[in-house]
Amino acid sequence: MELKIVKRPLQDAYTKPEDVQYPGEKWCVKESMYREADGGMNLWFKEIERVNPDVVYLYQIKSWIGKIANENNQNDWIEDNIYSVRYEFKNF
Repeated sequence: MELKIVKRPLQDAYTKPEDVQYPGEKWCVKESMYREADGGMNLWFKEIERVNPDVVYLYQIKSWIGKIANENNQNDWIEDNIYSVRYEFKNF
């Protein structure tokens, strides 16, 4: 598996030549979010193991403390660490 850090969330046939980062390659990142209570970033690493991609185009990882509505009581809010990962897996 190869990890490629990308500067833009999209590279395709319409990308300006001066903005091309990896010539001949295309990607469009998606965003996945994970809660610490559910496993946090470990869930993303498990997804990598499951998919076993040839290349991971990684655009961004962010984390913050957010408030989430309790699914059992919508008036009750729970604070948790939230992780956002913007990436694309590719198999060739």
